[in-house]
Amino acid sequence: MKREPTNQAKAGKLIRGYMKAQGIVGTVRGEGYAGGATVRVYVEDLVPAQYQALKEFAENFEYGTFNGMEDIYEYDNVQADLPQVTFVFVENAVTLELRQKIWDFARGYYTGMRTAPANVLEANQFFHAGFNRYGQELIYQLFDGGYGDTGYWDFVNELAVAA
Repeated sequence: MKREPTNQAKAGKLIRGYMKAQGIVGTVRGEGYAGGATVRVYVEDLVPAQYQALKEFAENFEYGTFNGMEDIYEYDNVQADLPQVTFVFVENAVTLELRQKIWDFARGYYTGMRTAPANVLEANQFFHAGFNRYGQELIYQLFDGGYGDTGYWDFVNELAVAA
């Protein structure tokens, strides 16, 4: 007797298909447990627009949200035509190579960065008073879409258009 695939397996397969169609490299893992199931999506170095699109697509497979104020799970996204799970998590990690590129950009672009260390691994020791952030926080802020209207990705896109 053939076993029916679980909802997390079905959802994972559809998410993988979307990722492949968009040219996104990553992994999708599903897990089941008493009272629910989870799908976890892991990607690296996705630009904010691509990450947001992936996240929005993946959230279709989550049939609700957790309400921490009332400590309850609310079924507010039930879609009978989709395999859904309790939680979907999409993690966009930034590689060391890209962190260094963003750090180099920040050191050359923003004022007050002359004394910043060149090595990104030392960025957590550098505090920028103007941003009220340590170097690592600035890196993740830029990676996540920018700081104000002058973001890292805008800068990279301008370079790509000029090339």
